Parts: sequence; C-alpha cells; structure tokens
Amino acid sequence: MSAPDLSVAVAGAGPAGLAAALRLHAAGASVTVLDAAPFVGGRTRTEHVDGGWRIDPGVQLYGSSYAAFFGLLRAAEAEALAQRSPGRDALWRKGRAHEVVYGSPASMLASGALPLQLKLRMGAQYLPYLQRHSADLDLSALERAAAAGLDAESIAAWGRRELGRDFVDLLAAPLLSTLYGTLPDEASAGFYHALARQGLSLEVRALRGGADGFCRAAADRLREGGASIHLSTPVDAVDTAEGGVRVSAGGASQRFDAAVVALPAPEARRVANFLTPAAAETLHGVRVRPAVSLALLLDRPAGVRWFGLSFAPGESRAVAAVCVQENKVAGLVPPGKGLVVAFAQPHAAERLLGAGVDDALALLLPDVARVLPGVDRAVLQARVYDWRHGWTIFGPGSLGRLPVLRSAAFESAPATVLAGDWLYSPTVEGAVTSGLAAADRLLARIR
Repeated sequence: MSAPDLSVAVAGAGPAGLAAALRLHAAGASVTVLDAAPFVGGRTRTEHVDGGWRIDPGVQLYGSSYAAFFGLLRAAEAEALAQRSPGRDALWRKGRAHEVVYGSPASMLASGALPLQLKLRMGAQYLPYLQRHSADLDLSALERAAAAGLDAESIAAWGRRELGRDFVDLLAAPLLSTLYGTLPDEASAGFYHALARQGLSLEVRALRGGADGFCRAAADRLREGGASIHLSTPVDAVDTAEGGVRVSAGGASQRFDAAVVALPAPEARRVANFLTPAAAETLHGVRVRPAVSLALLLDRPAGVRWFGLSFAPGESRAVAAVCVQENKVAGLVPPGKGLVVAFAQPHAAERLLGAGVDDALALLLPDVARVLPGVDRAVLQARVYDWRHGWTIFGPGSLGRLPVLRSAAFESAPATVLAGDWLYSPTVEGAVTSGLAAADRLLARIR
C-alpha cells in the first residue's frame, strides 16, 4: 500500500495529533481527525469572548528553540503569527514583585529576587555545571540526561545538597509549578537541568490572535486539502481489524488502514485496545495531574509591566502564577481593558477539578488581589478552565524509561501508533515531535 492509498484516523486534535495529521496529509494519506472537545488545540486552546478578548487559559508562550514546532508552523503557512514577547516576568517574594527576564542569566543574577549567596553559587557552580553537561541536556532527547546519571534523584534533593535551599525555593519551585504543574521534590533533576540549559539562551514567542494559532492554521490547511476534522466526537476505542483498525467514536464505528492515538497516556491506555499487556502496563506508569486556570476579564488594564508572575513557596495559598495577557502580545485584550489568567498550584488544581467559577474565585482570587491590588473590584467576568490530564510529571527515573515508552507507543501493532508529549518532554515541542515521529513510523511501514 502506498501513502496515497492510506486512510488514517487521528485521535486527538492537539499539537501532537495535528502534527501527525499534517505529516501524513503531506505524504498523500487520507486523514480523519477526531476530538472530544468542540475546538482544536487541547491545552493550547484560545477562547474568543465577545468584545475582543482572546483568552489563553493553558499554554502561553513558545520557546525560540522549538525547532519542530516552528518548522510545522511554517508548513502550515502561519509563521507570520509568531512574534517575540518581551519575556519580562517577576517573582513574588517577601511581599513584593521582583522583575526578571527569564532566559537572561545577567537579568537573573542582577534581580533582587535572589539572595547574594545564591547568585554567587549560580555564577561559580551552576552555570559551569550546565555548560559541562550541555551535550546531555536536550529537551528533545531527555534519555541522554538519564544515560549521564542525572535522572536518579529529584531536583529538590540535588539542589539542596549542591546549591542550597534558596535554589530550590526561588528558582526550581516557581518554574516547575508554573509551567509544568510539578513540585521540586517530584521532578527529575535531569529534567530541570535540561530546562535550565535551554533557558540560558532562550527567547520566547507569542502567537498573534492567541496561543492556538498553530492548531487553527494546521486545521485550516488540513480542511483545505480535503482532510476531515470531527470535533465534539470522543474516541471510545481503537481496535485492530482485518488489514487495518476499527475506530469507535461518537456512537459510530469506521474502518481505517491505520490510526494515530494522540491522547494523554491514561486516555491512550483506555481506548487503545491494540496494546499488548506489557505496553499497557508501561503506559500505566506515566504520571499525570489536573491543570486548572481562572481567567479574569477586567474593566481596566492590570497596570503592571510584567507578563508572568510566579510565587516563591509559602507566598501564596493556591496560585502558582498570574499572567497579564495585555503584556504578552497586542490584540488579545480590548483597548482600555485587562485580562489576567491565574494558574492553580498542584494541590489547588486537584481540589478545583470540575468545580465552578464561584469556587475558583473563592480559592484563587485572594492571591491575585495580593499582587494586583483592587483587581477584585475590576472583574467584569470570570471563567474557569480545567484539564483532567493537564500535566505529565517527569519524576526521578522517568527519563531513562522514555525509550521503553516509545517502543510501546510505536511498536504495539503494525497499523497503530501513539503520540503525546509524555513520550519526549511535557512541552508543545515534545508533543509536536511525538506527532511527527508517529507519522513517520506509519509511513515507513508502507514504503
């Protein structure tokens, strides 16, 4: 069978599924994408609210090092959407915001957020450490960190021993809880080091019109080329069938020559009936956590310079970070108005999963009002968002298991593959990389 004769179902319309769909469609396959949500994007979604608000409740920015993501953005003819974001952020410590430009070592070392002793240790010990291990710290190949012996303990254990508690509390904890829904005691040291190594020369990009710009552009290209995209259509099961697969979704069943299951690991394990018992058990070992955010539409701008503010441990009750959308990129907020998104700490996300706006406001708004005084009186509307499998936790030992996971994902059955950020790294880049790899595996089998 050649690619033009291949019919492929893709379960999941997030970055991983759409990356796979684009690669397969470019090879000439007939592609059908299915997703349970009424929108594309997954956690990269953007909600358009009447009056000119564009809410990014999940993913906010994209690292300049995301080669696979930006390559696919070009392939979707949407490269013009990307715009450099200032990168001006802040850390809330001792009752006030300390501004910093993340990705700039000079800014980090000059910031009042860090004690002098930590700055000295960073310059003398940690930056040279990252340089020595640069070849082992690749977010697209985290198994290298495991091979170098950097995956055996948490970043909390490593940091307290090597650099002191301030390193864990003021650097590791805010970054991990804000961007990855993870606590330092449960994050692999190798994973954090790879993040820090990338940050030494990182610029960040926003997408004009909202973070889902890539997914919307990818969906448009697929539809223009004749592919089918079915939203509000949850996939219930993917089974092997004579010469292909059978996909049950939205109350109907259809045969395809092949399938890509691009879902969080627990969902993939639930629907992928083609997995061997050993492969299913491997997926069972992937740890996930809910993600919850609260969007506040304001009658005035937030009135600060920074875009994202993280909290040092103990400085907030339930909020991990606050993002001011009008400071990210132009066009997301109506003139004269404001838009703030607050991200729940891991323990608060567990509590708020499935909760309503009132519960989210009661738990999260007090922390937001501490850093943005008077914001509670400026709220025009509030919206809460949650994802049951929002975060993948890359804990100690998990990096060394990635090759085993990929084997389970790519080799369980001839006509089926899995995709998701849990196979590479818990980032959009990891998701896109997994989608492209899944498509390439299918195409290699028919050539």
